[in-house]
Amino acid sequence: MKFKKITLQTPEGASFKIRLYSRRQFTAFPDRRQWPIAVIFPGGGFTGISEREVEPAALVFLAKGYQVVVVRYHLAVTTPFYPTAAVMGLTVLHYLRENATMFHGDPTKIVTVGFSAGGHLVAVMNALGGQPEFLKQHGFTEQRLQSLAQVLCYPVIDLRLGFPNDLKQAEKISPDQELWAAQNLVTTQTPPTFIWHTVTDELVPVINSIVYVTALAKNQVNFDSHIYSQGVHGLAFANVASSRVNHPEDIAPRAASWFELALSWLRTCFASSNQTEL
Repeated sequence: MKFKKITLQTPEGASFKIRLYSRRQFTAFPDRRQWPIAVIFPGGGFTGISEREVEPAALVFLAKGYQVVVVRYHLAVTTPFYPTAAVMGLTVLHYLRENATMFHGDPTKIVTVGFSAGGHLVAVMNALGGQPEFLKQHGFTEQRLQSLAQVLCYPVIDLRLGFPNDLKQAEKISPDQELWAAQNLVTTQTPPTFIWHTVTDELVPVINSIVYVTALAKNQVNFDSHIYSQGVHGLAFANVASSRVNHPEDIAPRAASWFELALSWLRTCFASSNQTEL
C-alpha cells in the first residue's frame, strides 16, 4: 500500500488536504489494471471529522480493490460549511478525473461515500455538480461534475429533520436554505445511490433516509436502500475495527452487512471489461 497526503486548491483559492491510499501494482507480472476509486467524506456533525470513518473506511475499501481518497473538508467553525465544503468535494472530483491514472485509478469509476454529515455533503455536492451555472460561478470549466455513484451511510439529509436540533446551527451550516434539504435537490441526473440507516438512530432520525429514497424513486434514479431495525448512530462498519473502547453497541452484525451489500450493488454500476475483484 502507498499512503500520501496531498494539498489541493479550489478554483477560488481555498486550500485543503486529502489522504490517498493506493494499491501497489504487482511487479512480477505486467499489471495495467485501473481500479475504481472510493472518495470518502467522514461524518463529524459539520464541525469535526470522525476518526472511525477515516482509516477504517479507507482500509476496507482498499482491501476490496479500490483506490481510496479521504477528504478533509471545510468545517463550520468560523465560517459556514456551504458552499466551501461542496466546492472542495467537486475539486476532488476534478483532480481525480485529471490524475487518477497516475496511481492506477479509473477516472470513470469514482464513487463518493458519505457518513452522517458527510452524507449530506455528498448528496449536496453531487446535486450542485449537475448545475452548470454553479460550476461556472465557482471557477470550474466542466458542465457536469458528479461521481458515477454515491453511497450514503446514516446520512443527514434535511437540516430540519432532527439534526441539528437548532435552526440557528442550520443557518451556520448554510445561509442558503435551498441547501438544507438534499432531497429537494434530487433530479433524474442524481447519481445511482446506495443508502442505509437504522430505525433506532438516536442522533440522525431515519426519516432523513426515507425522504431521500422517496425523492430518488420519484425521479426514477437507480438506488438500493437498507434500513436496519437496530443500531446506534455512527456505526461505521459496525464491527470491532471501527468500534469505540467499551462501547459494545458499536458492534452490530446485521448492520455490518451493509458493506458487502454496497459492494455487490456497485458491481452492477460498473460496466467494464476490466474485471477487478470488488
